[in-house]
Formats: sequence, C-alpha cells, structure tokens
Amino acid sequence: MQMQHEQTHEQIIEALQRQVDELTKANLVLKEQLARKEQFTAMIAHELRGPLAPIINYAQMIARPNQRPETVKRGTSIIISQAHRLTRLVKDLLDATHLTFNQFSLTCAECDIVTLAKEVVEQLRPLAPYHQIVLETPDSPVVGDWDSGRLQQALGNLLDNAMKYSDEGSTITVYVSASDDMAHVSVHNQGAGIPSAEIHQLFRPYVRLQGTSGRQGSGLGLYITKSIIEAHEGSLRLELPSPERQGTTFSFDLPL
Repeated sequence: MQMQHEQTHEQIIEALQRQVDELTKANLVLKEQLARKEQFTAMIAHELRGPLAPIINYAQMIARPNQRPETVKRGTSIIISQAHRLTRLVKDLLDATHLTFNQFSLTCAECDIVTLAKEVVEQLRPLAPYHQIVLETPDSPVVGDWDSGRLQQALGNLLDNAMKYSDEGSTITVYVSASDDMAHVSVHNQGAGIPSAEIHQLFRPYVRLQGTSGRQGSGLGLYITKSIIEAHEGSLRLELPSPERQGTTFSFDLPL
C-alpha cells in the first residue's frame, strides 16, 4: 500500500513537472512573439513613412504657383506610384490577419496577365528612376480566371523587392510567357543572391534575412505573394542562379 502511495506521489510530481515545463516553453514562445510584434510595429511605422514622405513633398511642390508642366507631371506620377505602394502595404497587413484566421479569399474573373504586368510596371517605374525596368511579354494576351487585384499586389511586391535589393543603374527584368496549360511570370534583378542557408526563411511572415539588415521592410511581401499564388493553385519559387544569369529571380506559375 505504501509503495502504491509513493508511486502515485511520484506520478503527481512528474505530471506537475511536465506542466511546468510546458508552461515555461509557452511563456518563452509568448515572449518571442511579443518581441517580434514590437519589432514588426516599428518596421510597419517606417514602411508607412516611406511612401507618405514623398507623397507630401511632391504634393507641396505641385501646389506651389507657376510650376512647370513637366514638374507637375513627374510629381503627379510619383504621388500615384507611392499611393499604389502604400495600398499594397495596407493590403499585405490585412491579408496577414485574414490568413491567420483562415479568411483569405479570391474574387476571380477573366484576366490578361500581359496587360496586368504592363500596368504594374508602369505604376512602379517612377519609383525606380535609376533602374532600368525591362518587360518581356508575348504579343498576344495570356488570359486566365484570376483575381486581378491580388495578382497586381503579388507582382508589385516582387518588383518592390527587386528595386529594394539591387543597386541603382542595374536592370530589373519582368518576363511573361505561356505554355499549353500554364502562365509563367518571373522578376529578375542583378543584386546580390540570397545565401542558401537563409532560403528556408524566405516565405515566413515577419521574418527578414540577416543579410538585409540595412534594408527596411515589413517581412510580409514574399509571404503574402506566396499565399496569393498558392490560392490560385499556382506556385512561387526562387530560381537558382546560373553563370549566365547572376542575381535573384522569383518566378510563379498560374494554371490557365
């Protein structure tokens, strides 16, 4: 009887210890999440200031009397481009919440990815005056049943990344092509490649690579882009560099 009592006592102690270990582990996870949330809040504040500053500056410039037409035209282009960038950031934030609660959805209709790519490139071109942005597309439309707004968001994120992580004076190339049952889109920049040890972290939310510490960002762009492409039953990937094609290339396929 005493032996059974001792075994029961030991089992209770072991059960309590397991609970303590689990609570300690959960507490560490919560602390890490809180620290990441605070860091993320600071990054978002910086990201929001990024587009807002030129919007305000160029709006003030345009408002001055006797401005030359070319100054007004350029200022207007910058304001519109930065507003699109701000809209994408807000969508990324909302979509991150929707994904957390499994509320992410698409509104699909007939969409030409060639026209869409041209529109996105023209929206962002004023933000990269010292980059050369090259667009290579087929002569004929590539049409699928897709969510146009989401794909603009996805391609815009990839172009934002390409501009952010490549030097001024370099070339960014957007390719669009199609096979019998797939549309193919890729964005290539001539910046430094991504270390193989960090590739597994690319598509995680709120995570920024160690090598990008000098670049500000929310850490959401690739995560949201991957979610958008996969919601279309497509795939997003990082292409391996080759001796003929150095830099970084992200590609995605969409079923036609």
